[in-house]
Amino acid sequence: MKIALLTHARAAKGAAVAAALAACAVKVDLMVCEEPRVAPTGDRMRQLLLERGLRGVVEKFLPAKDRGGAAGATAPHDAGAPPADAATTLDAAGYAARFGIPLLHLPDLASLAALDRLRAAQIDLMIHAGAGILRQPLLDIPRLGVLNAHMGVLPRYRGMNVAEWAAWEGGAIGATLHWIDPGIDTGRIIRIVEVARDGLTSVAALRAAVDTAQRAALAELVAEIVATGKAPPDAPQRAEDGRQYFTMHPQIRNLLDQCLAQSR
Repeated sequence: MKIALLTHARAAKGAAVAAALAACAVKVDLMVCEEPRVAPTGDRMRQLLLERGLRGVVEKFLPAKDRGGAAGATAPHDAGAPPADAATTLDAAGYAARFGIPLLHLPDLASLAALDRLRAAQIDLMIHAGAGILRQPLLDIPRLGVLNAHMGVLPRYRGMNVAEWAAWEGGAIGATLHWIDPGIDTGRIIRIVEVARDGLTSVAALRAAVDTAQRAALAELVAEIVATGKAPPDAPQRAEDGRQYFTMHPQIRNLLDQCLAQSR
């Protein structure tokens, strides 16, 4: 079975996912690194609106002094996962170079040229490991589909910083393995992995616990798929069963950190 990771050259997540797969004796055949050109301002604003909502657009493009905020204050970047284990200090490109994984740099995964290159590779399974939003033409290429590990329990928690939002709301904490479709975290659910709250005394500890759980579960699932050669059972989501969350404001994040610290 031919497996490809979709990532960025500098993404720690790409290396972390590849390392987790290797620990389950799963071979990555191709590391596809999206290297997009800087998008026009209008496109970046639309993307930011999708990911962070109106507040995110205001914080990004309006100076802090004009919106009553502290100078230089910005929302934390959410790359979908914290850095990999202490044993894995490489980014995706570095990991590929060290372990001899073929690396394919593509400036735009939605371009006709990129799609043709990927079709020619005859990939059975793709795994999202730090790339951007994927469009339907690319999703149609792998024989089985494109897998994702999401840091929240779907369908309830879609979008950004969902581990933090779940902890803030007292909701279920965990990760979801699902197929990617053209929506935002709306693809068919394969498996949900719950994470216990015990010992989660900071936002960093919360994110690390969920990330560790999701990577281990993803690697186990891929090993099962390799062994059977088939897609696993899954179930559809209903749009009305969840909501989309945006990047958590730093002030709320700080309050959550304090609440988690008090739960010792």
